[in-house]
Amino acid sequence: MNRVVTFGETRDLVRKAIREAELPVGLEVWILRDLIGRVSVLLPEPAAEPPEPIRQLVERLHSTLGAHAYPPERAILYLEPKDREELRSEAVIWEEEGVTIYFLDREISGRRWVTIAESELAGPPRFVLFALKGGLGRSTTAAVLAAHLARKGQRVLVLDFDLESPTLSSMLSPEEHPDFGLVEWLVEDLVDQAEVLVPDMIGRPAWSMDFTGEVMVVPAYGRRCREHLAQLGRAYLDKPPREVGGSPEKWVDRVRRLVRSLEAHASPDLVVMDSRSGLHDIAAALIVGLQAQVLLFAVDSEPTWSGYRILFQHWAQNQAIRQVRERLFLAAALVPPTAQEEYLRRFRQHAWDLFREWLYDEVPPGEPDGEWFSFDLMEEDAPHTPLPIYWERGLLAWPDLRSLESGPVQSAYSEFLQRFERQLLPEAGL
Repeated sequence: MNRVVTFGETRDLVRKAIREAELPVGLEVWILRDLIGRVSVLLPEPAAEPPEPIRQLVERLHSTLGAHAYPPERAILYLEPKDREELRSEAVIWEEEGVTIYFLDREISGRRWVTIAESELAGPPRFVLFALKGGLGRSTTAAVLAAHLARKGQRVLVLDFDLESPTLSSMLSPEEHPDFGLVEWLVEDLVDQAEVLVPDMIGRPAWSMDFTGEVMVVPAYGRRCREHLAQLGRAYLDKPPREVGGSPEKWVDRVRRLVRSLEAHASPDLVVMDSRSGLHDIAAALIVGLQAQVLLFAVDSEPTWSGYRILFQHWAQNQAIRQVRERLFLAAALVPPTAQEEYLRRFRQHAWDLFREWLYDEVPPGEPDGEWFSFDLMEEDAPHTPLPIYWERGLLAWPDLRSLESGPVQSAYSEFLQRFERQLLPEAGL
């Protein structure tokens, strides 16, 4: 039985095929891996006969990749020069034996995890709370954090981006819900009437009225929401071009515009965003598209570390790791009530192993550590050192956000809030 080449091997085998093809130095080669995982070669213009080096390459790709390459007679596609320039920013680029390779992946959603914002999105500091799975207290933490900062005088804008399972919207009582939420904005934006909704998207919880600062909550959906499921089916679409022949607006860019519109209207000091859990497009847009500080929620378990390893590896393979790594921090969720010191010791060790493998620089012998993105295991404010949130039975129900200085909220969050103020607020310029 012939050995089967699987999808996960194709990128490395493309490199191998290009090396073995002995292409002319200085050549640019565009490789496309399409939605079903098959590889073809893109040429800038049609030709009666493809250049001989390209013909040899597609034959080698077919023999190397098997079912993950098109037959040579179908493996050459043509790409308009204007389209090639537009796609250049989406390609992973590398040099191979003097040949420049542009590798394009036509993914349904994974590409959004590496669509890094090319420029800073002006506005206040932003914080994204993310977890690979639900049930880790992410939404509760966002609410506690917003209340804590508002009590200290900050104007905090809270966005509930967990559109399918909106929990953070519970900060508002039913009568405090605004008319519209994030889902309605995303849907109405497709027909160019989203901006008129913005003044009616912010709710202010009564329990926060005595705070020095202010809590402003934008729920996932508003009280005038109808046909919620039908709207969800449209909320994640790219926006069609206004003119024939134009380019659609990518969903990540729509989210950036949505956040900026709300910030311009509310004028907050900082923004707290509750992301949907899992490797979803919402999380991708918030983590890589907004230049936000990101709290990665985790428990000390192999499924957690394996999940983050998959994400970090994806960033590394697509040359995005350096653009996001300095904005990532860990929150140790649900720290158990017994043997807490030992649990956090193991958590830190496993986190350091993961960060050292994928995020931290390997410092050459004799080089000063300060010039590299690298941290020791026991370094107190290192990204891998967790901000702990302790398990409290009293937090199984939604917490009383009026009293943060006593009871279960204090027991669970006092150390987390101190570390957040010391470590993340300076990073954000606050």
